[in-house]
Amino acid sequence: MMPVSFLSAADSFAKFVYRFEYIKLNGFLRGILADNVILFFVLAAVWAVVSYIAGGLNFAILISKHIYHDDIRNYGSKNAGFTNMKRVFGGKAAAAVMIGDTLKTVVSVAVALFAFGCEIAALCGVFCILGHCFPCFYGFKGGKGVAATAAMVLVLDPLTFLTCILLFILIVAASKYLSLGSVMMSLLYPLIQNRIYTYMHSTILPELYVKHGLYSTLNIINGAVTVTPDMKFTMTYGLPTGMLLVAFFVAVFIPLKHISNIKRIMDGTENRFYFGKNKNKHSFEPPAEQNGKKSSLHRIDELDDELNDRDDR
Repeated sequence: MMPVSFLSAADSFAKFVYRFEYIKLNGFLRGILADNVILFFVLAAVWAVVSYIAGGLNFAILISKHIYHDDIRNYGSKNAGFTNMKRVFGGKAAAAVMIGDTLKTVVSVAVALFAFGCEIAALCGVFCILGHCFPCFYGFKGGKGVAATAAMVLVLDPLTFLTCILLFILIVAASKYLSLGSVMMSLLYPLIQNRIYTYMHSTILPELYVKHGLYSTLNIINGAVTVTPDMKFTMTYGLPTGMLLVAFFVAVFIPLKHISNIKRIMDGTENRFYFGKNKNKHSFEPPAEQNGKKSSLHRIDELDDELNDRDDR
C-alpha cells in the first residue's frame, strides 16, 4: 500500500494539472467576465491588435539600425531575417534577432493563453505572425514567419513543438535545406498537433484524474465498487476548432511564403545549410571605422550578387 503522503502529493499534482488544463482551455477571464461576454471579446480583440503590433517589431531591422548603424534590408538577400542577419553581421547579431523575434511571440501568445484560452491565443499567434511578415512599421515587408510560428507552437503545445523540432532537424540534416524543413513541418503540423493533443486529453489526463480519485465518487453497487466521474467542468478530448483552423492556416501560409525557395530547390540553386561549420563560404573583411562607428559595407560587395533571397524566415 502506498503511503498517505505520496497519495496526497499525487492528488495535488492531479489537481494542478486539471486546473492548468482548464485555464489553458478557457482562460481565467472567461469565468471573471461570465456575465459580460462582450467585454471579454473586446479585450481579446484588443490583445490581437497588440499581438500584431508586437509581431511588427522586427529585431533584425532594429539591431542593424541602432547597433550597426545600417539597414539589413539593403544587403544580401534584403530579407530582414535570421539567415541574412547571420551572413551580413555575424552569429551574435543573428542570435539576438532570434531571441527577440521569439520572445515577442511567446509573450503575446502566453498572455492570451492564460487570459482568454487556447483558441484565442492561437488567433493572437496568427496576428503576431502576420505582424512579423507584414509589419506596418516597415512598409509591410518583413520575414517569412517561421520563428514566430515555432514560438506560437511552443506556447500552445510544448510536446508538439518538441516533436516538430526533432523532425525538422532530421529533414534539414538529410536534405541540407532549411526551407524544405520549414515547409515540411508546416504541412505536417496539423496532423502532429491533433494526434498528440487528442491522445493526451483522451487517455493520459482522464486516467490521471480517475487514478487519484480527482473529481470522481466511489459507489458500491451489489457489493462491487465502481468509480463514477464527477467532473465540475467538461474537458474536451478533441483539438479545439480554433486551434485546428490555425494549424491549417500555418500549413498553407508558410509554404506560400517559401514559394521562391521551393523553386530554387527544384532548380538546384537553393543555398544549403550545414550544422556546425558553414560550408557556404563567403570571404568578408573586418568592419571599417567611420567616425567611430562600425560600417557594415565590408560584407556587402559579394553578397548582393551571390545571395538571392536565401533567407528562411
